[in-house]
Amino acid sequence: MRGIAKTLLLITLAPGLLAAGPSPTPQIPRPEEREALRKGELKEQPSSPLLGGASDDVDITHYFLDLDFQPSPIPGANGTVTGAVTITAESLVDGLQHLVLDLRANMTVGSVMQDGQQLGFSRPGDLLDITLDAPVDTGQSFAVRVSYSGQPTPTGFGSLRWTKYSSSGSGQMVSSLSEPEGARDWWPCKDRPDDKALVEEWWTVPSGWTATGNGVLLGIDSMGLTKSRFRWRPTHPLTTYLVSIAATNYVSFSQTYTPLAGGSMPVVFYVYPEDLADAQQSFSATTSMIEFFAQQFGEYPFVEDKYGMSAFPWGGAMEHSTNTSYNYALINGGHNYDWIIAHELAHQWWGDSLSPRSWQDIWLNEGFATYSEALWWEHLNGASGYQSYMNSLWRTSFSGPVYANSNWFGATVYDKGGWVQHMLRGVLGDTAFFAGMRDWYSQHKDGVVDTATYADHMAARHGSPLDWFFSEWVYGINSPRYEYGWTTANVGDGTFRTWVRIRQVQTDAGTFTMPVRLTLVTDAGDDVRTVWNDQADQDFVLESNAPPIDIVFDQADWILKASEVEIVLSDSDGDGVPNRNDNCPSGVNPAQADLDGDSLGDDCDLDDDGDLLSDTTDCAPLDATQGVPGEVALLSVSAVSGTAHLAWTAAPRADAYDISRGLLSTLVSSADYGACFATLVSALSTDDPELPPTGDGWFYLVRGQDTGCGGPGPVGADSDGNPRPSPCP
Repeated sequence: MRGIAKTLLLITLAPGLLAAGPSPTPQIPRPEEREALRKGELKEQPSSPLLGGASDDVDITHYFLDLDFQPSPIPGANGTVTGAVTITAESLVDGLQHLVLDLRANMTVGSVMQDGQQLGFSRPGDLLDITLDAPVDTGQSFAVRVSYSGQPTPTGFGSLRWTKYSSSGSGQMVSSLSEPEGARDWWPCKDRPDDKALVEEWWTVPSGWTATGNGVLLGIDSMGLTKSRFRWRPTHPLTTYLVSIAATNYVSFSQTYTPLAGGSMPVVFYVYPEDLADAQQSFSATTSMIEFFAQQFGEYPFVEDKYGMSAFPWGGAMEHSTNTSYNYALINGGHNYDWIIAHELAHQWWGDSLSPRSWQDIWLNEGFATYSEALWWEHLNGASGYQSYMNSLWRTSFSGPVYANSNWFGATVYDKGGWVQHMLRGVLGDTAFFAGMRDWYSQHKDGVVDTATYADHMAARHGSPLDWFFSEWVYGINSPRYEYGWTTANVGDGTFRTWVRIRQVQTDAGTFTMPVRLTLVTDAGDDVRTVWNDQADQDFVLESNAPPIDIVFDQADWILKASEVEIVLSDSDGDGVPNRNDNCPSGVNPAQADLDGDSLGDDCDLDDDGDLLSDTTDCAPLDATQGVPGEVALLSVSAVSGTAHLAWTAAPRADAYDISRGLLSTLVSSADYGACFATLVSALSTDDPELPPTGDGWFYLVRGQDTGCGGPGPVGADSDGNPRPSPCP
């Protein structure tokens, strides 16, 4: 894997970055390009310490911005904003007496009116604290009109700027980029992402300029000889950082998008006059992208309005609702930056329609938009192209977690956030994942979303909890470092058994739980198997009908791996079973035969039932009570009332006994062991009432009988060492 990061995009163009010229076809951006085109880390982390509690008491439902943007007569200097903002709100508490808004202290408030009456207000720091004319209870609506003016001081990524070109102070325009909390720099509002409202925008600008905004252009009014007013109204609610003004001497051209349900929607591009021809080429794929994303996620969120793109001087691009702002320097007549167009367009779904509940959830914007770039690339170039694109986002390490990262606009949020989506697709499978994405959009359209809700939503599509996944990949840090090795044993019945060992050796994170795809490469073809790896050191057994030539670890790169290294597994006896897994590492035993299941292979356990009979000679090798009986160790004969009483010790495994009898005189002369006297005697003694001939005596042989599978046992050995034959059958 190769790669680094990118994104939505703050760009500071590196010297010579565009020197290679336009590419006629889309290309995967180089890692250094992504670095140059990222918003990067904010110089100061925004905060509203006084607004917190007060802002929770009210829901802003509508803004009407009637603003006049006056550029400075001094080239490169900041201009002024003059006008009024009417805020309509609903109280969320009983007895609301104050409406507290964000507005930078350098902006001058002339008056605040409610129902024709002037209201009192104060300016604590960067806030506007308005005292309402009467307490407002829960559910009641009210409206105030704030008249103000001033020369906005840009913060964050610029919030409001007045130059047309980034390379010099030449040329004039006004353009906004208020993410994350720069709207307060130039207009009074509840400047947080979770309070969405309907907005109407009246932008007054110098004559000869075109002012673009969110939504639909309702009309253009002449405001005397030197000014024009452009009236815009979006159909859907939006959050404050997405309110857009971009105005200069634009020329425009358009395409037409056909919505999924039919009809038409304008796709309008506003560019600098000198860039018109190049823009017609560079933006040519935009409508196709809208069509693709609509099919993937659901209809374009603002289909009642438009999709527009306005050139501006900031280094990258910004996904203002219905009106993306796009760096003029990227318009070069080629398709080098189609990935940026795709990224900003995808934000119309992820960030604009579904807005983050807090900035801790910003990866739901940026990670999703980054992943959408890869989906567009997959659409153009198939599975291999998709894999290559994801790997262009790879790096050995990412700083901090995806959720609540201290750098809201860094590689972790963008690129690792994109990898989270990719890996989640791998876990759920295409059907569940894309159905989940469509549901996520349709169920939360025009609303606010957060990470915990997304985790629960996708878990429902998965059919089981995903806490393990989000814990390690979204709330946790870093990524796994894998080692893996394998060996294969020929079991002997046409089956090949492969042992695969997976180790996680990272020291900067805990153990990751992931399904791991292993590709068995054989002469018969490739076979992908999935194992569940949830331990730091884990073994898996895979069987196949052909011997593997190779095992490929996560061949399609479904896991964000810091590294992967193939290792050699020890196999002392060369039977294909690794030592750690071999039940008899000192003996060749590829089938791992283990008769008694004690994990000690048969080569290392020759007497499984411990009856002193080897398994090869034991008719019941797992039953110590069966098998060839042992010898009778002791036989005694005593006379009782003229009868011989025989008693003997029990022989191992004997269920009954055979007794043979013969004359001592015969045995001495011919090794004649007599005749069978009794068979299958179940006791350990018996009587012989018959006396031997005078001058002679009886001898007896006793052998055990296993009435199961073992049969008769031995009756000892002759003096020459040969086994004695038994007269009993």
